[in-house]
Amino acid sequence: MIYKKIILTLLILFLNVSYVYCEVDDLPQKVELITREKANYLTPENTLAAIHSALIAGMLDWSDEAMTRESKEEEIADFKAAGIDRSKMFELERNIKEEYIIEKFVYKDAIFLIVNAIGYNGSIHQIPLPFVLEDGLWKFTNKFASDDIIFDYLRYIPPLFNGKGQNPDEVDTFLGYQLPTQVQTDLAAGTNRYTVHLYYGRSVEPGTFSAHLNKEDISAKFSPQPFTDEEVEIPLQKGRNVLVLSIEGQKPSGPSATDRDRLVFIVP
Repeated sequence: MIYKKIILTLLILFLNVSYVYCEVDDLPQKVELITREKANYLTPENTLAAIHSALIAGMLDWSDEAMTRESKEEEIADFKAAGIDRSKMFELERNIKEEYIIEKFVYKDAIFLIVNAIGYNGSIHQIPLPFVLEDGLWKFTNKFASDDIIFDYLRYIPPLFNGKGQNPDEVDTFLGYQLPTQVQTDLAAGTNRYTVHLYYGRSVEPGTFSAHLNKEDISAKFSPQPFTDEEVEIPLQKGRNVLVLSIEGQKPSGPSATDRDRLVFIVP
């Protein structure tokens, strides 16, 4: 039941055109709002657009028509049993700043779209959204809610530390960190390794990445790709350790820029 609520509060969208189909090689793809007049259910992407746009617009009748009949009836019954007004979904949907389709694959008789929904607070919800054909049209379904594949792809990433390298924020998002959480990290005496958990922004250019630890090039330890994350263990020595990471990317406003972060690790 909880899964159903998550899915229906964070349903995402795709491009503002009459017919949309994304190839795997085109991913990640930013998703945009559409109008009801442009809505159709000829592809899973179009159906995503319809549901998300309907929730933003506060139109339950529109979002309902993008679901399978069985899923719609289940959702209505679940919300009623819980005593929750279905319009609560509108507020939650509007907390999302940007949304991207990052993966697409076939599972049984469905097509799954894996979506990253980025909140205004910098958090990321990764959500698996399944669609099946009903009467020749692609509709969202809840029928896989208990399958393991759903839980394999459900993920929450808390707001990230941006490294404090650049300003404005649109550049600082090229590199984000779950660890460390501040510019200087004080560690216990004798610590000789630290695992950096970093995230790469959607518009980064992998070939421009560099990493230097105490002025030594350790770029080969990293595997930068747009909209991915990785954990990289770095060796530390006693005293002050300085890790400098740098990568170029395209700003939302158009031109390219460089995000350069300097992270310090102190070992007594």
